[in-house]
Amino acid sequence: MSALSNLEVQITNDHLNKMLKLKPIRAISELIWNALDADATMIDIVFERNLLEGLEHIIIKDNGHGIQFDFVDQFFGKLGDSHKVKDKASPNGRKYHGKLGQGRYSGFVLGRSVEWVSVIEQEGELYEFSISGHDRNLKVFGKTSLTKAISPFTGTIVSITELIDDSACKISNKLILAQDLTMVFAPYLLAYKDISITVEGLKLEPEKQIVTTHDFPLFQQNKESELVRGSLKVIEWKLGSHRNLYLCGQTGIAFEEETTGIKSGSFSHTAYLISNVIDDLWETNQIDVRTLHPDYIVLRETAETTLRDLYRQKLVNEASHEIKILKNDRIYPYKGEAQTVVEEAERQVFDICAVKINQYLPDFNKVAKSSREFTYRLMKEALQSNPDSLRLILKEVLKLPPEQQDELASILGKTSLESIINTTKLISNRLLFLNGIEQILYGEDFHKKLKERSQLHKILLRELWLFGEQYSYGYDDISLKNVLKKHLSILKRDEISPEIDYKKITTLDDIPDIGLYRQYKYGREDCYENLIIELKRPSCVVGTEEISQVKRYAHAIEKNVHFDKTKTKWKVVLIGIKLDDEARFESSQGDREAGLIYKNKTGNMEVWLKEWNEVIQEAKGKHQFLKERLELEVKDNEEGLQYLRTKYKEYIPE
Repeated sequence: MSALSNLEVQITNDHLNKMLKLKPIRAISELIWNALDADATMIDIVFERNLLEGLEHIIIKDNGHGIQFDFVDQFFGKLGDSHKVKDKASPNGRKYHGKLGQGRYSGFVLGRSVEWVSVIEQEGELYEFSISGHDRNLKVFGKTSLTKAISPFTGTIVSITELIDDSACKISNKLILAQDLTMVFAPYLLAYKDISITVEGLKLEPEKQIVTTHDFPLFQQNKESELVRGSLKVIEWKLGSHRNLYLCGQTGIAFEEETTGIKSGSFSHTAYLISNVIDDLWETNQIDVRTLHPDYIVLRETAETTLRDLYRQKLVNEASHEIKILKNDRIYPYKGEAQTVVEEAERQVFDICAVKINQYLPDFNKVAKSSREFTYRLMKEALQSNPDSLRLILKEVLKLPPEQQDELASILGKTSLESIINTTKLISNRLLFLNGIEQILYGEDFHKKLKERSQLHKILLRELWLFGEQYSYGYDDISLKNVLKKHLSILKRDEISPEIDYKKITTLDDIPDIGLYRQYKYGREDCYENLIIELKRPSCVVGTEEISQVKRYAHAIEKNVHFDKTKTKWKVVLIGIKLDDEARFESSQGDREAGLIYKNKTGNMEVWLKEWNEVIQEAKGKHQFLKERLELEVKDNEEGLQYLRTKYKEYIPE
């Protein structure tokens, strides 16, 4: 070959250092992708070893179209200006993996000296040239001129010498390297059957190592209600304990690798998350900050849920035989068939845990039948009432090692089951509460006996969700003077309070029942809404006197300069069982919303009048959809009343 000429690369040291931190398997994968981008159909990885079987020389050969000599100075010399940015696809139509020319530096992860010898075709003739570099100066490469080629085929040979021991050692075992590369390139090799990749003569044949494959379409709405689409391919392997997740573009090209998060040695798998969202992240250089991209977050969470559901179903299938034995021994804690989807999901997790326990503890079957029955009953109770407590049983009762505790707990903790069970319990209890509160407010047995402050008030303090999930508890049963102190504290303006002479304030002696607040974004993040609730006992008929009372609260707050009006909205709500004619007339004016009886000009103070029936029905409506989805049954008001008697027996009059 002819004399060398210098080829200078424009690159910062920070960028260079980042590229040299690739893992060895990723580095060799990048060199293979370069060959595939050159339309290679045969790629051979060859190791030359010394007498002690240590690696001396790594060679990657391909039969692609080679590095185009006329563009070497333009594209090889400028990082980030690879021709792949402009062309998008190879001459044979394959979508490019690389685009920024960074693949050339991956060889220096493995060795200090890298040489590319490329054979290309020009005007029907074959020519060759070489490019070489050394880690002494990675901003300058040597390039030869074109000479007639000896080889009868186009292609590129990458030679890596002066190997870095630590990196070379991690890829020196050809069986392990072939397995790792199979996981990276499996979708690509399954899609392009004409491509052959070998490691020291060992061909990558993913179809021979696969137990089964699963393909799932993914689609989920983002916060803007736009549909985010993708797909998830999961390959189960015959050997190993793999749990890799590759982020791929639409053509199946893997750009990044993560772990799937599935803690299991028995489920050796590789997942491929495929979407144009990942293509966009790669092409816009945002792949490293993908966790800040809303569409990627939606896609990743959907993929994780899908993968965990697959794993749980796989375990359920494996568990069926073992569960038959438990049923035959009459120690299975569930009776009959599952009646709802929630019960079915709960049983699935129980079955999995029961089988895994027998796998982890071979002697568990030798334990007395009564002890095993008691353990299974504990597990069932944990799943039904408090899924979080399952880990305690695994640790304290069964004495499982932490690793096996983690695997079993992860079956529950990161699937939708825990949230289904907890939500089921929450919604069920709320529906029972609504039925019960309706009974004591409107039932003849309680209507006249129920007291406002000592009974109704105390019950509602534990069920503040009734007035809005968005609110937090602020105070109850204190004067408006103390409400002012709480208000300043919530606003983090406590230093103002000592300057106020509360003794001279005579308009803040009223005592509202309950105060709630929420922080929200209203142009600024430090804005608040305060909700003041005034309750009336069931026997009280709300009229002008009660309306005047809550309006007095509102006017007192409006007139007092220390209550914030610029960053805080105030809403005073009066709730009663019955309204007299005057109250009903005032709450149903045509120029404002039903129930709104006062609103100031600035809009930061409102007074509302509501009937308990309206509040209860509104809450029931909000929970109705969840009730249907979770297949709950709240049979009648008597069941709700029994729930209240049990939970609030000290506040329910006999």
